Amino acid sequence: TKPKEIYTARNMKNSHYFSLIFIIGLILTFFSIFEMFPIANQVSDDYEEINTSIPDFKLEDGQLESDTGSYIYQTNSIMFYFDSEDRITVDKIESNIPTQAAPISIGLLKDEIYLNAANTGYSFSYNDFKDLNAGNLMEALDSMGNFTIGMYVLLIIILLVVNLFIYITQLLPISLFANLISVFRKTRLSFLQNAKIALLASMGPFILMAIF
Repeated sequence: TKPKEIYTARNMKNSHYFSLIFIIGLILTFFSIFEMFPIANQVSDDYEEINTSIPDFKLEDGQLESDTGSYIYQTNSIMFYFDSEDRITVDKIESNIPTQAAPISIGLLKDEIYLNAANTGYSFSYNDFKDLNAGNLMEALDSMGNFTIGMYVLLIIILLVVNLFIYITQLLPISLFANLISVFRKTRLSFLQNAKIALLASMGPFILMAIF
């Protein structure tokens, strides 16, 4: 609130400096929650919709068998592939990802389960799981779409880590630029002193950008 006196931050204790960084991370995470929770709820609703569309199937010799043919089901956030006829490959799913709006792809393929989220893919062969059958596979699929309190806590922790990382990587070049100005003006301040001043100067703008 008093920009002309912000240079006094050079005397800030190191513990206060790192505490302020952590507090800003918490504040940025708080605003991120308003963006992420609706997305999480949308994914949960979409997954429930897809889950109800899965037909009866069975697993025989590590392969998916069903009277229903292969099909693709799309929602706002999920692209689902059911392949009982061995017509859909992982390569085909991955080639569709750049052109589809849904950020998540799930495939019950002929001989494997495929999951892709944020362009990172995972494949699991039915044979990799001992005693896997259609019943316990459906139980696992049912539980995937349920966001428990523990999952929300984990999501908040991940958001905090991500926001702290982004904030620090944005704060670092500001601190470096402040140090260059200090050298040019011959203020004889150390790098950490300049970083403390830069932190205090940037707190307001960072929080305002998060609000907007």
